[in-house]
Parts: sequence; structure tokens; C-alpha cells
Amino acid sequence: MSLSDPDSFADSQGLWASLGVPTPRQTHLTATARTRLAHLVELNDVSSPSDAARWAGQLAREPHILDDLCRVRPWLSPVLPGTRWEALTAVLAEIMWQEWTGFLVLLGEYGPWVYAPSVADLQELSRHYAALVLASIPASEQTVLEAAQQLQQPSAVHISLLARLEATDYRQPQPRGGSAPDRLAELERAFWHAAEAQARRRVQEWEREKR
Repeated sequence: MSLSDPDSFADSQGLWASLGVPTPRQTHLTATARTRLAHLVELNDVSSPSDAARWAGQLAREPHILDDLCRVRPWLSPVLPGTRWEALTAVLAEIMWQEWTGFLVLLGEYGPWVYAPSVADLQELSRHYAALVLASIPASEQTVLEAAQQLQQPSAVHISLLARLEATDYRQPQPRGGSAPDRLAELERAFWHAAEAQARRRVQEWEREKR
């Protein structure tokens, strides 16, 4: 399917909807929001269990925070039925017990939530995410759609970072710009792999420190 064909518009809308984006490019970014696409938007210091509970109360309405934190920590206990506040409180409490202090951060205006143990780790994740955003901005819709399809997870909960961005008009396609779909998918996977590797390492380090 060529998305440059007018007849393919409805088809592309349906494909995006299947990836978690009911209305692509509905959100028109302000100049300020556009500059924040690949920069830290919110940084919260978590240095005690009370901090974890406080941030859970303030951030429970964030649509992707639970999924982002849990998908890179498959060892966490299953999220029990209840309110989002209760679920996020339980998840953050368990992360603190297993990893101790860290930073709860939103990477980018429409980016992922991460829990990073140090500034250096946070910078690593920020670089990975910025690389994905910068590579996708000049790409065509068809290129990004193909990459998002490669990233589709069996669970509808896992909405790719590229799909989240496509809800906005962030892309500025260039005639010969942008990366291939495989490259964009590789960049997003690299981000998630780095986030999981950091969490696994910190769990192991904190287990040794607690002994």
C-alpha cells in the first residue's frame, strides 16, 4: 500500500488505529512542545518509599506510565485489580524495594516513562530516545507505519513509541530524508533493551548491597 495514494487514506487510518492511534496527527504541536519532543519533560527524585507513594498519587493518570515501567521489568509481580493509583503505588513500591533510589522521568513530550538509578543511566536512555525521535522526524508516514507494525506487541497495552508520536504532527518528511523502517524499529528496540538492562543490573546490585 502506498500512503501517497489518496485511496489509501482510510486504510492508513485503520492501520494506525490497530496500533493504538485512533486519530493520527490530531495534536498540533506548539513551538515549545516541538522543542520538548526529545528532551526531559519531567524529573522526579525518588529517595524514599514516601516519595514513591507521593508520585504515584500525582502521576496515576499518566496513560503509559504503568506499562512503561512494567514492560522493562517482567519480573515484577502482576498488577492486581484496583484503581490506577493503587496499581502504580504497588509497582513503584516494588521497584523501590528491588532497586532502591532513582529518578522517575518522562523522556520527551510524548515519550516513555523511565525509572533510572543514576544521572548517567538517565543520560543513556535519553540519548536512545532522542536518536529515535530525530531519525523519525524526516521520515514519511509509510516508513514510520511500517516500523510501528514491526514493533507491534501481542498485548494491546504495549503501544510503540513511534505510534505515540504519530498522534501528533511531529513529522516533517523530507524528499530523501529519514531512516528505513528496519532502522527505526531497531532504534526503538535499543531504547527498551537499554532500559531493561539498567533495571536488571540495578536489581542485582541492590540485592548484593542488602546482604
